[in-house]
Amino acid sequence: MAKLHLITYGCQMNEYDSERVAGLLRERSWELTADEAEADLILVNTCAIREKAEDKVFSKLGELRLLKAQRPDLIIGVMGCMAQLHQGAIQRRAPVVDLVFGSPAIARVGELVDRVRRDRRSVLETGEGPLVKITARPSSAGRLKAFVTVMEGCEKHCTFCVVPRTRGRERSHSPATIVDEVERLAADGCREVTLLGQTVNAYGRDLTPATDLGELFALVNEVDGIARIRFTTSNPYNLTPKLIRAMRDVPKVCEYFHLPLQSGSNRVLERMNRGYTRERYLELVAEIRDAVPTMAFSTDLIVGFPGETEADFEQTLEMVERVGYDNVFVFRYSRRPGTPAAGMADQVSEDVKARRNTQLLETATRVGAERSRRLAGQTVEVLVDGTSKKSPGELAGRTRCNRVVNFDGQGSVSLGDLTPIRITEALPHSLRGTLASQPEEAACLSK
Repeated sequence: MAKLHLITYGCQMNEYDSERVAGLLRERSWELTADEAEADLILVNTCAIREKAEDKVFSKLGELRLLKAQRPDLIIGVMGCMAQLHQGAIQRRAPVVDLVFGSPAIARVGELVDRVRRDRRSVLETGEGPLVKITARPSSAGRLKAFVTVMEGCEKHCTFCVVPRTRGRERSHSPATIVDEVERLAADGCREVTLLGQTVNAYGRDLTPATDLGELFALVNEVDGIARIRFTTSNPYNLTPKLIRAMRDVPKVCEYFHLPLQSGSNRVLERMNRGYTRERYLELVAEIRDAVPTMAFSTDLIVGFPGETEADFEQTLEMVERVGYDNVFVFRYSRRPGTPAAGMADQVSEDVKARRNTQLLETATRVGAERSRRLAGQTVEVLVDGTSKKSPGELAGRTRCNRVVNFDGQGSVSLGDLTPIRITEALPHSLRGTLASQPEEAACLSK
């Protein structure tokens, strides 16, 4: 049996796409291997959001060139956002690459690989194809948790972002096909699904009849076996009162909301073309916490966007303190080819970006730790999904608000169980707890 090795960079959507590619090729008798040296086909799934991610890809392709020299029949492919953005330029810079295909062509990966093997010449496929719901997964995919793409593409056109070019326009999968996939996952033992979309809370408006993410929550909530529903990534511009009510009223939707802010400065937000102000963002946070007091928030923030002043940056720091995020993902602004921000004259120096990055991370870490400490003494519901990384004799799982908890299962708890755990200690990156003697109301965080 021919062997496939997958290398994945980037976001959860890329992880999902890699799973689907592995599943599709498995149906054509490709066996997944963790050892690239024994692979007959190596696919590199790429990210184009930041220049650093692209540099990693080309560095890896340089390593693979040596492997290809030893094994000329080895097929090397590049897929994903970088493939869609740079297309033929990838093969010019890395002639070792035999196959380049974008996200719209994932459903035809088997056909594309066959063409390379049959014709022994390189293949480039980056045109937009029909929206296809791919449910194939490799046998090695985790059973307890799964990603489910509900929509693809983005039409926000933020001035720093290439996603509209790499993923195309917004297109939603039908509720029926999504529920069918979730039901299949549940039958295979899945307990938690994460609904994915570049702007997931814009889901359904392009369908006939139109629907929305809140209605999809209600449908997925009815699937037996599924215990938790998560979703990412949302844009504040598309957050509606109806969706907030759904987060409150649909029992399986977890109290964890990733809501990218990007900057705390209105001036910078306008230059980013984000479509909201800091005041509107704070209003939304207040509305959500009024509906769901235990909601935990995470966010994305960019430092060093063109023209960002010290005063602008201070407003971002202030927003981290004011919102009280549980987790923050900080990125240094990276010029992306073809985006409006790349051509802005007032680029920020790399040393200033580095300093602001460090300062923001320090603030976010402190705020997150303060939020985490509030869980001490509470009893929380934990979905057991593995063993502790540092203590293999202990179990690990996550709270509904997405905190990692390590605990001694005392032989009475199994993988996939939902169990009440009393939190005894808040560590920098995890929680410790003990089995609760009496079930109590499981909480995340108070206001």
